[in-house]
Amino acid sequence: MAEDAREVAETSREAVTTLPKKPYTPPAPPSGANEYARPAQATLTDAVKSISMEDFKNVHMQPCVRNSLLYGIGTGFAFGGLRLVLGASVPRAANWAAGTFAGASLMTYEFCQFRRHREKAGMQRAIEIIDRRKAEREKQMAEKKEKLRV
Repeated sequence: MAEDAREVAETSREAVTTLPKKPYTPPAPPSGANEYARPAQATLTDAVKSISMEDFKNVHMQPCVRNSLLYGIGTGFAFGGLRLVLGASVPRAANWAAGTFAGASLMTYEFCQFRRHREKAGMQRAIEIIDRRKAEREKQMAEKKEKLRV
């Protein structure tokens, strides 16, 4: 048994390879005189044409979407059921459920995006602070080495 585990570990190390990095090539400069003109605005039909079935198949893989849809389903079910129990007709309760689903999903999604943006900004700020402290430490070390050399 132990031999089998070692063989898998050795083969997995061999399978990991690094791909060579492609050098960056800047885009070609515009050739025509009117290349800097404002492009035409996109229309609603252009936007609808750009949507494919793959977008709907992979929507759950986008950040924050899964949780917001689950919260929306839960709150929509709860509010629709509550309206039904309190004596509203079935179509009216279904309308409440659908509206609550849409509203709760939208609010939850936007709040999640807000938190992600705030966290990303905080991480960038932390990286800047760490880089600044590292530069200061390197400067101090260089000064100490210079004093020792003198």
